[in-house]
Amino acid sequence: MTDPTSPLIVTTDEQLLDDALRWCAAAGAIPDLAHDVTAARRAWRQAAAVIVGEDLAASLSRAELVRRQHVVLVAREPAQWWPVAIALGVDAVCSPHEEDRILESLSSALDGGGEAAVVSVVGGSGGVGASTFAVSLGLAAHRRGLRPLVLDADALGGGLELVIGAERADGLRWHDFGATRGRLNAGSLADVLPTHRGVATLSWRATHRGELPEAVGSVLTAAVRGFDVVVADVPRHLGDHGAEIVGRSVLSIVLVPEEVCAVAAARQVVGRLRDLAPSVAVLSVRRPGGIGPAAVADAVDAPVLARMRPDRRVRGGVDRGHGPGRSRSVRRAAGAVLDALGLEP
Repeated sequence: MTDPTSPLIVTTDEQLLDDALRWCAAAGAIPDLAHDVTAARRAWRQAAAVIVGEDLAASLSRAELVRRQHVVLVAREPAQWWPVAIALGVDAVCSPHEEDRILESLSSALDGGGEAAVVSVVGGSGGVGASTFAVSLGLAAHRRGLRPLVLDADALGGGLELVIGAERADGLRWHDFGATRGRLNAGSLADVLPTHRGVATLSWRATHRGELPEAVGSVLTAAVRGFDVVVADVPRHLGDHGAEIVGRSVLSIVLVPEEVCAVAAARQVVGRLRDLAPSVAVLSVRRPGGIGPAAVADAVDAPVLARMRPDRRVRGGVDRGHGPGRSRSVRRAAGAVLDALGLEP
């Protein structure tokens, strides 16, 4: 039986077969092979993607196979093969030299069709605990059986790995992506990132902190296909990369202390986010004698999803490497965000 995660190569051309095997290896997949129409028919429906050689394309087009996605016809003179391609229902006709197009099609099929919910977490003022809440949101997603990635986009922050206690976990960090070009494979990304307490992280090592690499966009594209939830800790100043992440987020959360000065600062943050983000909401952070969540919502003109109270156990848990997951208030707020996204257990 065909593995539904494997591509299918349909050809008798030895040169094309060698090329196709190399393309599949580059995409991280082991293909099934079909050297005639009968074998192709058996595997046609279930294969993740199909590479059809020009030598068998005409025969396949007459075989009345079911129409499907992710089929590439490889021909030395692509322009001559469009009538057959239309009859077969392929997505693209490529020459063997168009490796980037073929790899793009393969990677798209093998990475899957789903996309993660991307959530940006931004502090409305300094020291409000945005990084801590980003990690808590990832932990809450894991408790619901989801695959979370918490992404550190604040180069001047303390580091998400320290918050969750993953600084010794094996895996790649941001500096390892400095020379990355082109598309990243989603499955490979999920395999190489550090994972701790069920949460994958992408941050910096304490000794290698620096700016975000130019590969941020490629990493995010792979992340949304390799995980269920991507939580990004984004700095208040945003910058180019922060603006890109916020623009690709389904929801941007701003943490706002219930204090007049903090609200004044948060209004500027929320105003800037509105120019970039599809949706903005607030978590208010309780303060003794503070103005309350309703006043926060009115002042920043954004809905308050939940209210958190400070919990001394969070700081102690982080300092001891246990992470912030023991605070009931933070867990409730994280659950409210996941509920708002429709991410049920």
